[in-house]
Amino acid sequence: MKGNERLEKFLQLQNKNISFENISKEIGISPVTLRRFLNKMGYKSENGKYVLTSEIEKNEIVKTNKKDNKGLLNKRATKKTTKKEMQISFDNLEEKSKKANNSKKNNVSKIKSKKDRKINITQEDLDKICEVYDWYLEVKDYKSMKPRKTSNKKDVIIEDKELKDVKGTSIKVDKNTWEEFERLCSNSEFSKQQILTQALKDFMKEYKHLL
Repeated sequence: MKGNERLEKFLQLQNKNISFENISKEIGISPVTLRRFLNKMGYKSENGKYVLTSEIEKNEIVKTNKKDNKGLLNKRATKKTTKKEMQISFDNLEEKSKKANNSKKNNVSKIKSKKDRKINITQEDLDKICEVYDWYLEVKDYKSMKPRKTSNKKDVIIEDKELKDVKGTSIKVDKNTWEEFERLCSNSEFSKQQILTQALKDFMKEYKHLL
């Protein structure tokens, strides 16, 4: 069976909710070989089903954009500035400026007092300032509209990547545990030997009092 025919057969059986192990039997290859084949074809396991990696990333980007768009609309609704609020702000600034000038005149008697320079703001100028400020509140959030780069999942941490002395052995483990271990290895860049060696090291560190 060719690669495309194998992939098409797998997807058909998966849509029928047939278990992964039974699908591998139907296709005529081992579960480990089937997982490697799917990973090579760009498929990853998500919620128990294999989906194209590009589809997973697309779904994450859509979720992110929906969340950001909702947040942007909420910010626009709460941060809309009125002309009356701008007028009050400018009045407060002008009052603080006058108090500061009076304080300087009282503390420094040797310095000649300067004439107060008042800034005359017309209604037309105030309208323009309000428009610019509202425009700024909208534009400054445009960065959140850009799709965020989806970060890759963290891989297994391996201390010794090069195994010098390797010993072969035969062991029996729980079937479900071993299938999950094989699935983990197929999604990692490290080999089973490296991952199993690191797992044993971590286990012995946890119970080093028994060594």
